[in-house]
Order: sequence, then structure tokens, then C-alpha cells
Amino acid sequence: ATTPLMFQRTVESYVDKRMGNVYGPQAGKTMTVFIDDISMPIVNEWGDQVTNEILRQLIEQNGFYSLEKPGEFTHIVDMQFIAAMIHPGGGRNDIPQRLKRQFAIFNCTLSSNISIDKIFGVIAVGHFCKQRRFTEEVAALAAQLVPITRKLWQLVKVKMLPTPAKFHYVFNLR
Repeated sequence: ATTPLMFQRTVESYVDKRMGNVYGPQAGKTMTVFIDDISMPIVNEWGDQVTNEILRQLIEQNGFYSLEKPGEFTHIVDMQFIAAMIHPGGGRNDIPQRLKRQFAIFNCTLSSNISIDKIFGVIAVGHFCKQRRFTEEVAALAAQLVPITRKLWQLVKVKMLPTPAKFHYVFNLR
């Protein structure tokens, strides 16, 4: 799991000193930080996700207090944040409302089986074609491969649910 110190060090490793205790990307540039699985930090005994609280502080106050030098505040400028997470439940945490309010939230629902088969079927048939020197047998199998693979993916997704204590990569269509 990502610890607060790991998060803070990672952010600090990508920024340059500007002046005093102000840091940021190269002058004249803006840095976009993508946080995948923002809901993964473990919830402590008080119901907090400490790593996410440091992220919230970074977004709200444009910086954070040093975990090594108490009382010292590091200003981080010219950064924007994008995050992704799966719906909470089934062992997956939600993120605090104080952090959630910092983002514009979009819910992307999964396409229907017919749409998934059509989208990936067109890609597969286009790739495994005669013009790319695949045999007719392989080209014919490409159309059948997509629905079978989708069904396998759906079975794995149902059987192998993640938990914060024992997480693994969630297989999705990204």
C-alpha cells in the first residue's frame, strides 16, 4: 500500500525548487498528476485514509507539511490532479467527502455485451486479416475469440474480488 511518506516523496521527486520553500514543475510548465485507484489506501482505526488526507491538503493548500521536519510547510505550485477509482463496496473503500469535493466526478458505466463484442470484434477481425498475412482459419477464429474472452473476463471479475488487505489488479476493459 502507498504510505503517506511514499506519496510525499514521489511528488517531491518530480518537482524543482523555485524559491524558498516553493516547488513546482519546470518554470512555465504545469504538471498533471494521475492517481489510479485513489480509494486503495487502507482506512485507519479512526476512519481516515492518511495518504488521501495528504493529497487533499496538497490540493486545497497547494502544499503539505513535511513528515520529516514537523512544522515546515512545502508549497507546491502549477499542479493539477486527475484520479480514478472503482465503485466502493465489495471490499473496496470510498474516499472521504473532503477529498471527493476536489474533483469533478464522472461515472462511466460498462457497455453492454453486444457493444463490447462489436467494438473488440471489429478490432480483432481488422487485426487478424488476410492482408496482414493471417490464414483464413485464424481470421475466422478472431470473431469467435472476442465473446469467449469477454465471458472469461466476466467470470474472473466475479470470482476474484479485491480487498484492501489482499488486492490485485482488477481486470477491466481499460
